[in-house]
Amino acid sequence: MTDLIHKTGARAGTEDARMPPPGITAMIPCYNEIDCVERAYQEIQTEVGKYDDVELLFIDDGSTDGTLDAIKGFAAVDPRVKYISFARNFGLEAAFSAGFKYASKAWTVQFDADLQSPPHEIHRLVAKAMEGYDVVFAVRENRRDPWYRKLGTWAHQTIARRWLGIELPQGASVFRIVRTSVARKVVDSRLSTPYFIATAPLIGARYTTLPTEHHPRVDGVGKWNLRKLFPHAIELFVGFSFRPLAWLIGLSAAAVAGGAVISALALAGQLSQLAVGLAALVTSLVTLMLLTVVARYLVRVMRVQAIGVPRYQIREANIPIRADEALYGHETPYVVAEVWENVS
Repeated sequence: MTDLIHKTGARAGTEDARMPPPGITAMIPCYNEIDCVERAYQEIQTEVGKYDDVELLFIDDGSTDGTLDAIKGFAAVDPRVKYISFARNFGLEAAFSAGFKYASKAWTVQFDADLQSPPHEIHRLVAKAMEGYDVVFAVRENRRDPWYRKLGTWAHQTIARRWLGIELPQGASVFRIVRTSVARKVVDSRLSTPYFIATAPLIGARYTTLPTEHHPRVDGVGKWNLRKLFPHAIELFVGFSFRPLAWLIGLSAAAVAGGAVISALALAGQLSQLAVGLAALVTSLVTLMLLTVVARYLVRVMRVQAIGVPRYQIREANIPIRADEALYGHETPYVVAEVWENVS
């Protein structure tokens, strides 16, 4: 099996390839994963525990089913277990953004609580990263997901790469190892869309992909569906390319020119009322499409301007957290002012 599918940037020298295993944060975002979280903890800590300097950082994304209580149980008996619990469900992007920000080790491995990407593959990701990469994305071999998820991922990544000129590692998943300092640059970039696999190449991170095993979900219910996948793709397209806007402007210009010709023909009595009506309908649809896309770009600009709006708020944690990211401010346990001195 070929280890390398795609890469950018120069590889580091042979000295990097001989580096000892690094300090590792195993970051596990969770949202209503009570059926999976016990098994996830056991299997992840078994594999991560083979390294000397590790922590397990659970990000509870506002779960309502007892997931947080289970995580607290792990922390009570295992000092390596750290957790952050959001005030509500803020989404996966917010969860991994917090995880990268508060990871205390030099490297962070992002896992899924459903264990569809088996934890034992971490060792191959670490070995690949030690060859001189900042990010190694796992590519799921023989992906065991519903057909619409596989088709949706392939379609939106292909459109982004080939049509919109967005640099993406094809097939990259959220199972990945990232140099923590680089990950923080990504999540602190304050782009309109926190789309990690598109932002990492944008800032110049050296990345590659690695084929890894993929298993079907054993317990619990998947959180992704078509209702979430479509907006996720639109966020990528609008957040990282202006080509959709350029295309629609060209289409609008063509519609205006066509409308002028049709109007002239109608005044000359060369077209029926039905033809004129159909032409007006097409022009209205093009205008509506243009307004919709422009509105999405305006939202993008507003997000960039809204620097003071937090991506998430933390209700509780067992590690130092920033006061401005704590729902109850300084009343929240473990709140500190000098966050980077405490978590870097």
